[in-house]
Amino acid sequence: MLRLNQMSDLDGTLEDLKNKKLILDIAIDTQAILRMMVDKGMTTREEVQKYREEVRGGQKYLASYQYLDQALKEVMEYKNDPQKLLRAAFQEKMKGK
Repeated sequence: MLRLNQMSDLDGTLEDLKNKKLILDIAIDTQAILRMMVDKGMTTREEVQKYREEVRGGQKYLASYQYLDQALKEVMEYKNDPQKLLRAAFQEKMKGK
């Protein structure tokens, strides 16, 4: 199930998998709570969506959300254009990073 690059760094892979499991557990718990609140008539799906957008755009989370969104777009660009990735990697190497 593990990929070769994951096998070469077991400590990093273990930490990454633990983090992914934690995120998944939090998502499951959150969905269960939201579903329970909607089912009991405490809130509506529309209200949940409204608050989700407010929190996402709030000062506490906005910068992180924008960074992750930009990083995902950049990764997809590099996957679609491997030469662009090589050019960017070469430029970073030349800068000494």
